Amino acid sequence: YIALLVISSAFVSIIYKLMLVDKVRESIRRLNLLEFGDKVLVAVSGGPDSVALLLILNNLRHEFGTSLHIAHLDHMLRYESAKDAAFVKKLAGKLHLPITTARINVGFLAKKRSLEEAAREARLDFLFRVAKKIKADKIALGHTKDDQAETVLMRLIRGTGLEGLRSILPKREISGFTVIRPIIELNRAQIMEYLKERRIKPRIDKTNL
Repeated sequence: YIALLVISSAFVSIIYKLMLVDKVRESIRRLNLLEFGDKVLVAVSGGPDSVALLLILNNLRHEFGTSLHIAHLDHMLRYESAKDAAFVKKLAGKLHLPITTARINVGFLAKKRSLEEAAREARLDFLFRVAKKIKADKIALGHTKDDQAETVLMRLIRGTGLEGLRSILPKREISGFTVIRPIIELNRAQIMEYLKERRIKPRIDKTNL
């Protein structure tokens, strides 16, 4: 009986993983996020969303003929940030994927603007530089349904007009680069369950809480 429960649990776990990957595959095709042979720069902070994004894209890379390159930026805002970088490097090694990392003192850059704005600009500038250097076709970010809702709520609180209430786009051109969000139709609960089933413990940035 116990053996049957273990087998059943393992089977359900496999099915769940496949279902989630299937959902992302369908999103990529329906939203035309990838073309066969694309070189994709994947932004990985080490948190749940970006780690799930990387693992799912890696699972699908042979099917879509894509090559992946990981990018990790240490914002130097937290003592634990060095451990985040080490985690991402170790993950890159396990997946046998190339990685580019950098450290930027975002706190220093934020002296004349908000920390959020400085971090976003530093992150995008880093991603664009790496994408140009490796000649990436796309830059993949790990935004989810939860980010969609949060973005609309924050814009509403700030008193934005109807134009500002637009949700995060799954694909858009920014400064000449194509940015895609393959897991934009997944929510945080699905992602956490996916990582749990794979026995992967991502890094958690407590300041986001």
